[in-house]
Amino acid sequence: MNFRLLFCANELADMPAPLGFENWLTFWMVIAVSVTNTILMIFAGYKFLQVVQLSSYKMSGYWRWIKETKGSWWGRLVVLSFLSSAALLITNVLLEDIFVYKIMTYLGLVFYLIFCIVYIVNQYSTPTKTPLKYTMRMTRMVGVYAVLVFVLSMVFLNVSFLYIPYFKYGAIGLTPIFIPLLVCLAYYITWPFETLHNKAFIKRAKKVLSSRKDLIKIGITGSYAKTSVKNILATLLKEKYEVLATPHSFNTPLGISKTVLGDLNNKHQIFIAEMGARYQGDINELCNIVDPDIGIITGIGNQHLLTFRSEENLIKTKGELRDYVAKKGGKMFFNGDNEKCKKMFEETTCEKVLSLPNEKSNLYAERVTYDKLGVNFTLVFGSEKKRVHSTLLGQHNVSNIILCANVCLSLGMTLDEIANGIEKIIPSPHRLAIIPSSNSLIVIDDAYNGSVEGSRAALKVLASFEGTKVVITPGLVELGSEQYQSNKTLGKLIAESASYVIINGTTNYDALFEGLIEGGMPEDKILRSGSLKQAVWQLNEITGPGDVVLFENDLPDNYS
Repeated sequence: MNFRLLFCANELADMPAPLGFENWLTFWMVIAVSVTNTILMIFAGYKFLQVVQLSSYKMSGYWRWIKETKGSWWGRLVVLSFLSSAALLITNVLLEDIFVYKIMTYLGLVFYLIFCIVYIVNQYSTPTKTPLKYTMRMTRMVGVYAVLVFVLSMVFLNVSFLYIPYFKYGAIGLTPIFIPLLVCLAYYITWPFETLHNKAFIKRAKKVLSSRKDLIKIGITGSYAKTSVKNILATLLKEKYEVLATPHSFNTPLGISKTVLGDLNNKHQIFIAEMGARYQGDINELCNIVDPDIGIITGIGNQHLLTFRSEENLIKTKGELRDYVAKKGGKMFFNGDNEKCKKMFEETTCEKVLSLPNEKSNLYAERVTYDKLGVNFTLVFGSEKKRVHSTLLGQHNVSNIILCANVCLSLGMTLDEIANGIEKIIPSPHRLAIIPSSNSLIVIDDAYNGSVEGSRAALKVLASFEGTKVVITPGLVELGSEQYQSNKTLGKLIAESASYVIINGTTNYDALFEGLIEGGMPEDKILRSGSLKQAVWQLNEITGPGDVVLFENDLPDNYS
């Protein structure tokens, strides 16, 4: 019996290792290398996974980023693969005849590990504005991506062991090249499940909202000022009602659904949903979820013209809110300071209000004054008047307040209640807000703005300050065929208001520079920086206490 067991054990030991590997030790070594490589590639793929998320999980945005960055991040992976494969190949060749060859050949993997760690550390040390969030969807996608990397690693190693002399383990160095494709493949593998999962999630939110017949639902859309108007309106309405508004910039089907399922309760009387759009049909999809009774259009510009493809498509998409509310018999409110809004107002057949901040309107502002602390004005409604103060900066915010006040009046609020609410409004983060500074500079943070209209308003605020005035900006993006001209216009506007400008990055440098020169800014006042950190260093060289800096727009990470 013992002889038979020993014989079987010897037979097993003599069997060839699976997958054609030299022996069992090599087999388990390959497994270990593949697992380690999978972990490394998860970290190395961070930027590509982040861009998928920033592109709203749209592959068109992902590939556009690769094209517009000229494949710079993919190019870094090519360099990583070349260095790694070369190091692994050279190690194998040099150590071929050494007695402990099977052990010494593993040294090539040390070089690969070092190169990968250097790449990963460099990638993570690059400042990010919106870090990758490991949501449930992203976690599932990363899981599939990891399986793909592991399988690819096993295949590469197996093939190299069998068919490529002197390249044992060297093939593992090729995997970084395939990161962009594996990320894309992981997306498409998970897409059917995510689509069904999202539909079920949204369906639950829609059911909750449809069951609340007592709930007043308000939809807000526009090319700009959506978040600001939402926050102003919520603050005013809270003087009389229990209000729930979508937080931050939650303006997608999943963002709105998450708010409804997580925060809506029976005490809420009003629900305000910010509605964002990049493609035709996006607003209609959101309306089918929210079922708004009241619609607000804040303004129409050329934001996201790149994805809408034409101004006609953009206007149609914003008009989807108007069409839905009109069909339901609701009420629409339009910002009268915007010409395209005025035209849409004229074409609207349901109950409607065109909001104007002057005496042409039933509700308006008079005796408007501005200072560093905000804006003061008299709120006029018929024979009633109330002097109010708001910490919001800029004339455009007076228009936003009046727009929201019109909605409040239609919901039965008094002028006193509205005035009390105006006093409580605080600036939305990164939207023309003065922030503390450690070096006695006046810092105006308008980093979230991305429209010509918003920039024009911000520069008017900047012009009202004394001292040296500096604008730090990368320009405007996602404007399609109008991007160059819009940034050239922005350059001219900056030249009228600022003492210096620091252009951050290369995306819009040429257009901004041309506009600045045409606007009369001396060339030596136009500075260039490769990063926000470098821009701040340059800022400290040209400013002193009491000077003013405006951070105008801050491009998302998928433009770097």
